[in-house]
Amino acid sequence: MASSPSRFRRRCGGVRIAVLGTALFVAACAPAVRPPAFAPREEVPIAGLPTTQAGWPQPEWWKRYGDAQLDRIVDIAMRGSPDLEQAEARYRTATRAVDSARADLNPQVRGLLSGTHGYSDVAVKGDVPGAAGSAQSFQLNPGKSWSNSGAAGALATWDLDIWGKQKDAVSAAVGQARAAEAERASAATSLQYNVVNTYYDWQAQQARLQVARHAADSSAQYRELVELRVHAGLDDPTSLDQADGQLAQQRRAVAQLEGAASLDLVQLAALAGVSPKDLGTLTPSPLPTPDTTLPADARLGLLARRPDITAARWQIEASSKNIDQTRKAYYPDVSLTGLAAFLRTYPDLGSGTRTDLKLANIGPSIQLPIFSGGRLRAQFESAQAQLDTAVAQYDGAVVQAAGQIAQSVTTLQMLDDQRVQVDRQYDASAAQRTKAADRRSKGLIDDRTWLNADMQLDQQRDARLQLTSQMLSANLSLIHALGGGYYADDAPALPAGNTGKDSPR
Repeated sequence: MASSPSRFRRRCGGVRIAVLGTALFVAACAPAVRPPAFAPREEVPIAGLPTTQAGWPQPEWWKRYGDAQLDRIVDIAMRGSPDLEQAEARYRTATRAVDSARADLNPQVRGLLSGTHGYSDVAVKGDVPGAAGSAQSFQLNPGKSWSNSGAAGALATWDLDIWGKQKDAVSAAVGQARAAEAERASAATSLQYNVVNTYYDWQAQQARLQVARHAADSSAQYRELVELRVHAGLDDPTSLDQADGQLAQQRRAVAQLEGAASLDLVQLAALAGVSPKDLGTLTPSPLPTPDTTLPADARLGLLARRPDITAARWQIEASSKNIDQTRKAYYPDVSLTGLAAFLRTYPDLGSGTRTDLKLANIGPSIQLPIFSGGRLRAQFESAQAQLDTAVAQYDGAVVQAAGQIAQSVTTLQMLDDQRVQVDRQYDASAAQRTKAADRRSKGLIDDRTWLNADMQLDQQRDARLQLTSQMLSANLSLIHALGGGYYADDAPALPAGNTGKDSPR
């Protein structure tokens, strides 16, 4: 009997060795992490950008135009946009997922409290083997009874997270939350750009509308003169038809511009999430001078400031942590478990009998994924594929951003070249009108020649306004393509991708 404790210790030691060996064997089956199949882009050629330090545009970049009316509309849009509300809801959902993942690192205690009231009526009937006659059967009727019982207990569990699997889950959730935060910023910058661009398109329509109405008045005066000359027999009647057509064309231009301006107001209200009357009465103002020169600090590094690219980088980070988490699913889970319970029973009310039971235990618990039918492998490979997808999406976002920037830069340069010729045409028309006015004052020409020169100058005014509007829109597009003032200096590092074939898994 003295050797029993030693045999028990040897058996327990053998069990521990077997458990440890099984855990090490299962952990050794965890697959190796391979690099992503696609190499994340660190650089991409962009036409027209010098190579200096990044730092433009500034936050709230639209305030540099000094338009209080525009600032008010942007503020209204930022408060009531449905797109921003959706992005904000997605961000809140992602942050709650982080809180949930972090909560799994903490101990948990669950309580139980129950009470029952029972009734029993027992009747026992049977036969006695080997007994003769009526002695073969018997019947017991202990009678009816009532009982009460109550139980209270608490179960405490704590996942020790020895391998850091749950911490990886927290990091993955944080990556998703940061990506959602960047997506919220992307929605905000897109909204700001669309509001400012639509607002200045409305301002351009108002400026062009003023020129078009003046041209329509001049065309109407020209028609009256032609009509008088036709009635006097000085001109051919066909000249009146030409004057009618010219007047109709000018009035059609006025109607088109009025309709375009109304559509801009409707679009501006839709972007702000309000009705057009909530925008108030907008006052036309001169268009700001477009900035056709890139700042000295514009370069490729500005791409990292785009919120969509920042979101893509955080998606890569979250996917990388998901791989770590699924790989560590091969390791055993170690946790502490504690149980405390109390049970009291009154089996027969009125008899004075009572039964009490007290129970408590605490100790470690190990769970091993011995056989999963390929589930762990499938989850791991799925996480690897998600990383490849995230890298590919990041590369696509970088290439698309580079294309947008290059297109905006090229458009600005092209429009700037056109502006030189448009200015020359305007100057020539202005000089012609000045000479016509001088000759008119001397009685050398009639009003028709002067009105023609005035309408030609209106055409050049309209051409300059159109070009200014296009240049301003291209400038705004470049600001939006460069992130619209968004800046994140804590973006995670990119993983090293494969330059050739996939590494063996």
